[in-house]
Amino acid sequence: MARDLAVFFDIGDTLASAVMENGHLARLDVYRFVPGVLARLRAGGEGVSVSLGLMSNTGDESAARMNQVLADAGLSGLVEPRLCLFSSVERLDKSQPAFFKLGQERAAVPAARCLFVGESAAERTVAASAGFRVSPHPLHALHLVESELFAKPHTLLEKE
Repeated sequence: MARDLAVFFDIGDTLASAVMENGHLARLDVYRFVPGVLARLRAGGEGVSVSLGLMSNTGDESAARMNQVLADAGLSGLVEPRLCLFSSVERLDKSQPAFFKLGQERAAVPAARCLFVGESAAERTVAASAGFRVSPHPLHALHLVESELFAKPHTLLEKE
């Protein structure tokens, strides 16, 4: 649908602090505001569906390990599994526009209807080069998406 949106989040330092032990991801300490923000985004709005996903540089962590850590942190139920892209699985990372294009293809929406949320300016630049809208923080992303959901046509994310 032309008004559907896909929002992809970086994990570490955007949604949570990564806790490492012996060089591997032990757990995620999710920031207090994150579950509420994700739930509000996921609710969408009148005639607009919002799909949520993750894009993360995951070193050599397996998909099974990432899924377990996300479940333990309470995040797995808030995102769509098909939209969770892990560099260790995809063999691409956030330094490559192709990683963002893969997310856009899985979301099945135009790149201009995708939003990448991450604290790294360099990663946001790569996402923008792939046609994504970008945001530095989940609360800012919530503002952008809610503006889209409840505004008249010709809002920020409406541009294509």
